[in-house]
Amino acid sequence: MSGTIEHFESLRSEFINDYDATKGSIFGHKGLKVQGKIFAFYNEPNLVVKLKKEDVEEALKVVGTQNFDPMGGKPMKEWVEIPYDQKQWFDYGLKGMMYVKSLIK
Repeated sequence: MSGTIEHFESLRSEFINDYDATKGSIFGHKGLKVQGKIFAFYNEPNLVVKLKKEDVEEALKVVGTQNFDPMGGKPMKEWVEIPYDQKQWFDYGLKGMMYVKSLIK
């Protein structure tokens, strides 16, 4: 879907301005960090988010969503790739941020 990078940039600005997120990158992709740890990033044309097990199971019910598999053949269990939907990107981004925050001691 064309224009999804603009939607990601808008989402990223919202998380940076209204929450405790900062800019980051992973695998050469633009991302979002909380307390120095990546919780979401843009993998054209999808949003990739780190989620707890229950949220991964819920997210995988969304049409087009899949576990993130950067190398092909070994999906990352906590990371899901979500097709563009403004509300879902925000909701899962927020869940990802809260999950990653909970892991930081």
